[in-house]
Amino acid sequence: MRRQRYYKKRTGLKFMAFLLLLAMGVVCINYVRPLPEATASVVSVNTLVEPVSLKWPTRGYAAIGAQGFGLLEHRGSAQKPIPTASLAKLVTALAVLKEHPIAADRKSPVLTLTKADVALFEKYYSIGGSVVTVKPGEHITLYQALQAILLPSANNMADSVAVWAFGSMENYHAYANKMLKQMGLAHTTVAADASGMSPKTTSTTRDLIKLGELALDNPTIAEIVAQKTATIPVHGAISSANSRLGINNIIGIKTGLTDEAGGCFLFAAKHEVGGKPVTIIGIIMGAQNLRTALAESEPLLNSAKRHFSVKTPIKAGESFATITTPWLSSADAVAARDVTMLTWNGTTLTPNVELININGSLHPGSEVGTAFVSSGDNTASTPLVLRGELIGPTWQWRIKRF
Repeated sequence: MRRQRYYKKRTGLKFMAFLLLLAMGVVCINYVRPLPEATASVVSVNTLVEPVSLKWPTRGYAAIGAQGFGLLEHRGSAQKPIPTASLAKLVTALAVLKEHPIAADRKSPVLTLTKADVALFEKYYSIGGSVVTVKPGEHITLYQALQAILLPSANNMADSVAVWAFGSMENYHAYANKMLKQMGLAHTTVAADASGMSPKTTSTTRDLIKLGELALDNPTIAEIVAQKTATIPVHGAISSANSRLGINNIIGIKTGLTDEAGGCFLFAAKHEVGGKPVTIIGIIMGAQNLRTALAESEPLLNSAKRHFSVKTPIKAGESFATITTPWLSSADAVAARDVTMLTWNGTTLTPNVELININGSLHPGSEVGTAFVSSGDNTASTPLVLRGELIGPTWQWRIKRF
C-alpha cells in the first residue's frame, strides 16, 4: 500500500515537472518567435488641380505633352488612329538608326544608289510627293540621307534608306511595327511604304507625343531636325519644311501633308520655368493645310507654356503616416526633405506612400519608406523617416502574446 502511494506521488511529481517544462518551453518559444509587423495609418493629403485652358486649333486633332511627362492634354480622341503623313519618317529614322547607329562625329555608312532608287524618285515625283534628286552610282552617307528624309521630307529617300537597311520594304514593315510595340506605341502602324504617303500608316496623338520624345532622345535625329539647311550629294542644298524652326524656341520636329492626313505638325520647344528647363511637345493633325498647322502651333504653344510651374508638393517634416506596433509604440513617418518639381497645372499632385515592413524597435530618423508624387510621367520622391522612436516590446508582452 505504501509502495503504491509512493508510485502515485512519484508519477504526480513527474507530471508536474512535465507541465512546468512544457510551460517554460511555451514561454521560451513565445519569447523568441518573430515579432508581428507594425501597422500604418496613412494620412490623407488633399490636393487641388488648377484649371487648364489651351488655345486649340480650329479643326482636327491636337495634343500637348512634354519630354519626361508624356501626354498632358488633348483635343479630340487621343487614341483614334489617323493617317500620319510624313510624321512616319521619324519611325523610319528610329528604326534605321537602331540597326545602324551613327557615331557622334557623324561618321556613318555610305549608301550607293541604284536604278531602283531612281525609280522611286520618278514614282514620287509623278504623284506630287516630296523628293530629292538622285542618280545611279551616287554615294551618300546615311547621315546625309537622314537629312534628306527629315528636312525637306524626301519620300523617295525614306523608301531607299528603309530598303537599304532591311533588304526589302516588307522586312522594314515587320521590323518597324515590332519596334513600335516594344516602344509602347501600340496604336501606331506602318504600312505600304516608309514615307507616310500611304493613308494606311496611322497613329494617335498620344503615340505621336511619345514618338516626339523618342526622336528627341536620339542625338542624331535631334541634331538633324534642328537644322534649317544642309547640303547633300547630287541634289545640293536642301531646306527644312519646318518654317517655325527657331521661332518661340522651337527646335523641331517634323511636318507632314497628304490629302487624307491634312496638315500635320509635330513640334518641340525648349523653355525655362522657375529655373527648370522643359521641352514642350505638341502635335496638330488634320489641319486644312500645312501652313495652317504651322501657324496654329504658335497660340497652342504659348497657351501651354503658361500652365507649367514649379511647386513644392511635399515639404520636409510633413507627416504622411503614423506607424503603430502591436505592443502600442507609435511614431510618425515624415518627409526627410522638400520635393520641388516642375509640374503641369492640370495634374493632381497627390503624394503616394510606400512603407517598409517594421517588426522591431527603430531610432528617430530611421528610414521607413518613400513618398513620391507625379506630374504626368515626371516623378520626384523623398525618403520618409521616423519622427520619434519605436520602442521594442517588453518581455512581459513577448511571453503573454497569442
